[in-house]
Parts: sequence; C-alpha cells; structure tokens
Amino acid sequence: MELIQRDLPDVQRDAPLIPIAINNVCVEGLKVKLCLKNRSGYLECSIASVTACVDLGKEFRGVHVSRSVEDILNIADGTIYDDLPDLQRILRDVAGGLLTKHEYSSKAIVKLKMQHLYTSEDIDAVPINMRVAVELGKDGRVRYGVGVGVIGMSVCPCAQQVYAFMESLTAPNAPSHSQRALLYVHIDSPTIIDLKLSEAMNVLFSAFSAPIKSFLKREQEYKLVKRAFENPRFAEDIAREAVYIVYKVFHNRLSEDSNITAKVVSFESVHPFNLYVRMKYSIGELDKIFSKGVIK
Repeated sequence: MELIQRDLPDVQRDAPLIPIAINNVCVEGLKVKLCLKNRSGYLECSIASVTACVDLGKEFRGVHVSRSVEDILNIADGTIYDDLPDLQRILRDVAGGLLTKHEYSSKAIVKLKMQHLYTSEDIDAVPINMRVAVELGKDGRVRYGVGVGVIGMSVCPCAQQVYAFMESLTAPNAPSHSQRALLYVHIDSPTIIDLKLSEAMNVLFSAFSAPIKSFLKREQEYKLVKRAFENPRFAEDIAREAVYIVYKVFHNRLSEDSNITAKVVSFESVHPFNLYVRMKYSIGELDKIFSKGVIK
C-alpha cells in the first residue's frame, strides 16, 4: 500500500495550461465543533464553519485539498478554548499547518464563523455572530481579526421630533418608528487581539437605543420601550457610538495600525428598503481625532 501511495500520480503538481498565479484557493464551510469554557467551568459547544485559503503559484495546476481539510480537523475540531485570544492562537496554528502542508504556498488565511448565545444580567440569551480570522505569510507576517455581530433596537429621532413639533409634545413622549438594527464590529491587528467576549458585548449593546429581549412581561416591555424612546438613534449614531466606545475601552491594547470597522444594517419599518452604514478607522487615526478632547 505504501508503494502504491508513492507511485500515485500527483496531478496537482502538473503545469497548468494557462500559467497564471491564483490568489486564493479555499476550502469553504467545513464544519467543526468548538467548546468555550465559561466562567462557571462548564463547556458551551457550538458548530463553527471554517474557511481555509492558500495561494497557488503559476507552476502548479492545483492545491492538495485533502491537506487543508486534514489540517483543520486535526487542529481545530473538538478544541476547547477559554476566550477570543485563545481562539486566535488556534487559528494561527491552523494557518501554520497549512503553510507546512502546502509548501508551494506563500500565505494562508483561516476564517471561522459561529453563533453564540450571550447572556448577562441585562441580556437574556441573545444570539451573537462571531468571526475570527488569521492571515499568515511564509515570511512570518501575521494579521489577526475578530468580529462580533449583535442585534439591538433603534428609534428614529427625526420622526420623533417632527411628530412632537406637529402635535406640541415633548420628544421623549412622542411616537416614532422603531426597528431592529444589526451592528457588526470588526477589529484587525498585527498582534493577538486581547479582549474577552463578555467585554465586547457589554460595550456594544450600549450603542443601540435599547437592547432587544427574548422574553418580556408587560411592565418590562414598557420599561424597554421607554428606555429606547428616551435614547433615539439613527443608524449613523449607532455606528459612530460603536467605533468610539470600542476605541475608548480597548485602544490601549491595540497598536496604531490596528483598525476598527463598524457596520450597521437598519431593518427599516416604514420603508421598503434597509439602511446600511459602514465606517473604518485605524487606532492612529482615532488617536488624532480624539486628542483634541474627550467627547464624553
């Protein structure tokens, strides 16, 4: 059997008909099980989707796909991690394994996405989307990425103030249209991003007019709606707030060339379309913006 394996044709190493290099050849959507050790010591296991990419030179016809799959399953599947920095190290190991197995590649990119139920004193089992990525070059250069997507509530300040003006009311007591908004914040950095999932959640939920809840009694619903209408926000407000609070809390842990990206999708309730906002700043750029004075 070993002799047969040695003599099998290696078609991937044949010269391609068109000698052009390829930026990324990826195994996409491979499922693995990952388990988070929570504060009580219990394991919270989720199914994660992994995408792993390598580049391919013009001399080779194809990559050895089974090597990518083998690397992901051997290193990531069934892994227990403590928090986001631990998960980044795991993906860094996967990327290193890809470069070893694909000796013809100069870079490896590993991306992971999964859903996690987040619970705190103020939040009851709200689903959040997590993304973690690592890009590693054969020269040792590395880039880490962590992204978190959460859903909250927004109230339109324009409709509220116009209604208050037309009806001679005060703004907090005037109606408006409200909707769910999806906030996704991504940080990328040349070093491991040292933050805990609970830290990120605590600051991101404060960017909305109010958080959403799965279960509300009548009095609780009243308090949530009151809170939201006392804190009306455009999608633009949510994006700016998210960038600012992430910068304020975490900038001492991030280098100047780290980036913060915020995306907001407002699922409009009075329009037949949605509103999309995106902004991206490096820590160095934000240092200059906020060096003139702290906003709050």
